[in-house]
Amino acid sequence: MSAIFPLAFASEEVSLLTAVIMGFLFGFTLERAGFGNARKLAGQFYLHDMTVFKVMFTAILVAMVGIYAFAALGWLDLALLWINPTFLWSQLVGGFLLGAGFIVSGLCPGTAVVSAVSGRVDAMVTFVGVFLGTFLFAVTVDAFPWLERLYHAGSLGTSLLSDLLGMPAPLLAALVVLGAGAAFLGAEWVERRMAGRYPAVENAPTVRPRLKLAVPGALAALALGATFAPAPHRSVPVPEFERMSAGDVARRIIGREPGLVLLDVRGTAAAKEQGLPGAQAASLDSTVVPVLAGLAADQLVVVYDADGKLGALPAGWPLQPRYAVLAGGLAAWRAEVLTPAVARDATSAERALVAEQNQLAAFFSGATVAAPAAAAPPPAAGGGGGGKKKEAGGC
Repeated sequence: MSAIFPLAFASEEVSLLTAVIMGFLFGFTLERAGFGNARKLAGQFYLHDMTVFKVMFTAILVAMVGIYAFAALGWLDLALLWINPTFLWSQLVGGFLLGAGFIVSGLCPGTAVVSAVSGRVDAMVTFVGVFLGTFLFAVTVDAFPWLERLYHAGSLGTSLLSDLLGMPAPLLAALVVLGAGAAFLGAEWVERRMAGRYPAVENAPTVRPRLKLAVPGALAALALGATFAPAPHRSVPVPEFERMSAGDVARRIIGREPGLVLLDVRGTAAAKEQGLPGAQAASLDSTVVPVLAGLAADQLVVVYDADGKLGALPAGWPLQPRYAVLAGGLAAWRAEVLTPAVARDATSAERALVAEQNQLAAFFSGATVAAPAAAAPPPAAGGGGGGKKKEAGGC
């Protein structure tokens, strides 16, 4: 399943280059619209210039209606989209701080870049402040436990408003568009009432009244049409995984592999019996696993159950990180890692495997393993002559 215009690039580097090109076009558009001027952005808070509200809200509406309408028509698979997870309390506090900084500087992080590139000194100071605040948070979050708890507070996973309200997403989009149309008319009425109190700053071009009604009307019609469109049949992608032996997982834990995540999906049994060290409990019944949100594509997530019967991962899990299933589950971990082994023959390969397993058992369980007895040397080969005693004397 792909979008209407699937993109194929020659290499990953060329794909990343598109972000630079799109970023340049986005910044150029913002600057041409006057969003590089802090006075124009601050006019939003003084209610005499609602351009920021109208432009940004229009972009959100177009994206929302387009995504949900295309998904309802079967042109876009929402499962392939990464949605930023919700952390209610931390995002409320962060949004308040962002708004306070917006009022003081007249710029948000994106428009600060546009304004700084335009040569405005106040934007350069704001831009430096964004990085300074990010740096201070990064170096202090580990020093203050309450700050780290706030950072993860109110985790709701991937939360969608349509799911919370229990209504079809296209219908919700249509209602939002209709509400936005009324909000736009109200914003312009407020602008006219407040325009005489402040000088105009790079006002956007005037738009004909008919066009003002045509745009939200077209968006609402598209959203309503998608609401009643027949739902297409499409398969939900399932995360791919590899099977990994218990010894391989143990060596990765000992080597402190960066970004390694261990998930215990045994359910209620996980609370009664000890599993792999550092593992986090998860549920296969849930399609939202907050711990997986935001993981990098090269991070390894090892999932294990009780006996290794796990055949597939939930389709609702993110496709981004690498997944591996512990072959044999926790039973294999106990048998191959926690239990000392005894050599059954005297071959060097067998003795090396037993020695490695015993070292793993000593590391993870503290088991004391006696050193294996040295093998008896092979008997010396007898001399020739069928046992006849050699005659004395010289040659």
